[in-house]
Amino acid sequence: MNILLFVVGSSTILHQQAHYALRALHINSRCDDKLFILTDSPTLYYSLPFVEVCMISDSELNEWRGKHGYFYRIKINAIRNFAKNHPNEHLVFVDCDTYCYGDLSMITDYLDHGLGVMHKDECSMEVMKGPCGEMWKQTKGRKFANITITNNYHMWNSGVVGIPRDYSIQVMEKALEICDSFLSSGITCWNMEQWAIAIALSQFVPAIKEADNIIGHYWHHKYVWSRFIAIFFTDSYAHGMTLEDELNVIRKTNFKWLKRRLATQRLFMKVFCSTY
Repeated sequence: MNILLFVVGSSTILHQQAHYALRALHINSRCDDKLFILTDSPTLYYSLPFVEVCMISDSELNEWRGKHGYFYRIKINAIRNFAKNHPNEHLVFVDCDTYCYGDLSMITDYLDHGLGVMHKDECSMEVMKGPCGEMWKQTKGRKFANITITNNYHMWNSGVVGIPRDYSIQVMEKALEICDSFLSSGITCWNMEQWAIAIALSQFVPAIKEADNIIGHYWHHKYVWSRFIAIFFTDSYAHGMTLEDELNVIRKTNFKWLKRRLATQRLFMKVFCSTY
């Protein structure tokens, strides 16, 4: 199984998140799993012997963003391009703001049985409010990329996207087609990318499974998690930890407990000190 992360830009926080995510994935991966990162800052990742670093150029980023300038079109293209370069392998894309705390072989088992995987089922679009609710109103009953939009298509969080080996290229080609059809029709919801992926994936697999009990996604609590991760690496530097030392600390971390505590946004230093 190939596991892909994607990060671009100069944000120290984003790269710290990616480093932490890669370490946690490595701890919970199997010997035949392969970790990849696609980035425009490759030198930041050469220190990780268990990660294969792939370079992306500014010209590719501009091309992948497209004529409408939609940033998350880059994400679809990143997964699509990776699928084309690594055919005949299960593909799992993971956002940087994640932490793996479960057995990744469960995801492999889903993919082996021809099932899709995404982070979490956020619910049927017809009950969503805000920008997603508006997107539903704009698209329901209409046809995009030859697919009629109905309430059968749920909004799935794309912090994790797992595609069986037989369909990885086809799914991402269809996701790009749906996304471009949305953009051409004037749909502007910021996270239309994840709905496009969910709709595309559902065309090729009998069911989509949640990865939330295996890979946590802290997109809605980024502030406290980013502070936690920043202090983790500061502490590592101050104490002269090796990479193996860092991995051992992550192995001992109770992520289920930490998730509950950080979600409450309580006094952060108390949470951090009791974690170590």
